[in-house]
Amino acid sequence: MARVSRESLAIGVIVISALLVRIWGVDYDLPYIYHPDEPSYIVISQNIFKTGDLNPHFFNYPSLFFYVNALAYIPYFLIETLMGSLQARGDILPPTSLAMGVTHAQTPATVLLGRLVTICFGTGTVVLTYFAGKQISGRAAVGVLASLMVAVSPTNVWHSRVMKPDSFVTFFSLASFLASTLVYQQGKTRHYVVAGLCAGLTASSKYNGGLITFSLIIAHFLRCGRTSFKEPKLYLALFLCVAGFIATTPYAVLDSSEFLAGLRSEARHYATGHAGMEGDSLAWYLDYMWDTGGGLYLLALAGLVYGFRRRPKETGLLACFPLVYFALVSGFLVRNDRTFLPMIAFLCVAVAWCLVDVFGKCNALKAVSLRRLMLAVPAVLTIAALATPMSRTIADGRGLAAVDSRETARIWIDGNLPRGSRIAIESYSPFVDPSRYSVMGFRRMIDNDANWYRREGFEYLVFSELLYGRFYEKSERYRSAAERYERLFSEFSLVTVFTEGGHDIRVYRVKRGRLSPDPSSPRTR
Repeated sequence: MARVSRESLAIGVIVISALLVRIWGVDYDLPYIYHPDEPSYIVISQNIFKTGDLNPHFFNYPSLFFYVNALAYIPYFLIETLMGSLQARGDILPPTSLAMGVTHAQTPATVLLGRLVTICFGTGTVVLTYFAGKQISGRAAVGVLASLMVAVSPTNVWHSRVMKPDSFVTFFSLASFLASTLVYQQGKTRHYVVAGLCAGLTASSKYNGGLITFSLIIAHFLRCGRTSFKEPKLYLALFLCVAGFIATTPYAVLDSSEFLAGLRSEARHYATGHAGMEGDSLAWYLDYMWDTGGGLYLLALAGLVYGFRRRPKETGLLACFPLVYFALVSGFLVRNDRTFLPMIAFLCVAVAWCLVDVFGKCNALKAVSLRRLMLAVPAVLTIAALATPMSRTIADGRGLAAVDSRETARIWIDGNLPRGSRIAIESYSPFVDPSRYSVMGFRRMIDNDANWYRREGFEYLVFSELLYGRFYEKSERYRSAAERYERLFSEFSLVTVFTEGGHDIRVYRVKRGRLSPDPSSPRTR
């Protein structure tokens, strides 16, 4: 009983800590929204709730994420109605976006609502990691240690604070894996049902999450061997994969043309590139793993090698999803941290399993002095596995409280530029109040030349290094874009630069006078 109590206490402390660290700084940008994607996801979820139209009319991602967030508006609306703040669903105000990453939340509580939903799934992933580690290894200590690693993972923590589907796909993939482990160990029909449904929900969170089906198939073949194809439970589970997906992304069938268009658009995006997040994907992921995990992912590799020697079937089941998934995403042109996220819990289980096993072997040594000496090995390795993720998570949390150049620039613009000034801003710029200024947002300022801004009567231009900096960082790839920025910078008069937060915001005044020659016209070539 004492052992169970210690286990329960440990996992309880870990889960509470995971929840607190994810709540830390969740309102870091409000009432503005710095994330480029959150506003559109908020609008889609709000529209589903306000209109009752279950077609999200957006299929770059599947629909489960939007449905869950739309459902979250039910208790929110009831509470606000009782308080007298809302009279009808249509009273819920959407965010106001001027450009990508330049948004004002008219009702910040709705942003927090979506982020809190994501926090629940991020924290739930910590709980599922505990059960998955315990089930696959047969040791509670593996589950406890693996859940601690996920609890402090900077990637998991960061993406648990943002209203995006990545925590959803991570949660459901781990749930499907846990059920697949039970398929391998016990093979009951209910395990096949849960594994299949959760695989469908994973794919309905993000399309690439459908790869978790490999875990189910591997688990079935490990259990049934040569008779696998004769076992109807497999076909039931695969049917439920499809059923789970269609039930939660129904317009994949009901609006198949728009669904296929969105699917092609997302596939094209990952295959053709995204400025600042493309090229050398394998090297980038390896660098990212070192920067955010330090020795953790090296230990994961060692743990998998060790596991294949000790318990090859169980290790193969644990490794099949992250290995297949990593091989797939490393082949994409576009790479980013959120795409890496679903693998982390599986790798943490591999590390924890190896460390607990090594600890057990060292603790079994008869010579007391040798045992004490050898026990230092797993202890040091555990510290090494936790040190970098924990320090990075703390640094990220502190960074959310730091002053951001977008905020200082916004305050300066409000206090110094004449009311009614015509201002152009690009993506990731500060929010310029459209009730005070004639403001227009652009994806990139270089999409127009200097003469165009003069002809349109713009008086000030606001540039963000979060956008233009990516073209300078990869100048060999984006030479033309960097040169066009240089031409714009030289054409206008720099008023001020804000540098807080590690990225610049530049404010330029449009020079008056004769229009300069257009370098793209035939006469000036």
